[in-house]
Amino acid sequence: MKKFVFILLFVLLFFPLYSVRSQTVDLLWQGDVYTPPFYEGKSLWSKQSGIVLMAVPQGLGNPNNINYKWSSNGTVLGSISGIGRNSLYFTDTIFSKPQNFKIEIVGADGGVLASNTVTLVPTSQELLVYENNPLYGLMFNKEVGNNYKFSNQETSFSAFPLFFSVDRYNDNNLNYSWRTGAGVKENSNSITFRAPEGSNGSSQISISIANTLEIAQRVSKSFLVEF
Repeated sequence: MKKFVFILLFVLLFFPLYSVRSQTVDLLWQGDVYTPPFYEGKSLWSKQSGIVLMAVPQGLGNPNNINYKWSSNGTVLGSISGIGRNSLYFTDTIFSKPQNFKIEIVGADGGVLASNTVTLVPTSQELLVYENNPLYGLMFNKEVGNNYKFSNQETSFSAFPLFFSVDRYNDNNLNYSWRTGAGVKENSNSITFRAPEGSNGSSQISISIANTLEIAQRVSKSFLVEF
């Protein structure tokens, strides 16, 4: 009898608590931006780009029948909240301020069953340069750093935007601009550098990318080639 009473008390005391704790909501996000092939990092939210947030309820029933309430920096986003509205698309402005996103799961009586928040800061765009090997193709396994040592008389390099609001690296709204110490200019995403014959030394190569539709999406870098 004592054993039965103990089990009953355990169920009454802890099962409701477990049920409440199991009602949670995860808040996932991903930047609506371009990343090059084989990029292992996350698609970050960047300046003047879009971001997708997804609410994933746990222990709250069918996600399509749940009432979602979205907020941004304390302002309720009524137009995108409601039954089955488990995703949010937000576009950053040119001012790139931090955003606090909140999701609440609202019950039939108006009470909040679960909630979650995340604070995000738009990052800056980046530029990646890879060697375009005539035998192996683009060497995505190693990004060209600050210095590149020539092993052949000529080498091709290709630039790729990172976290830009485009679907592909050769988007018509992207402007590429290459410059070399030898005076060579190129306005595509690739350039071929030829080392001066019979000489040793170094030369600087610079590359910039700009999105013509988003004034804040522009970045440049330079690196030294040794031959």
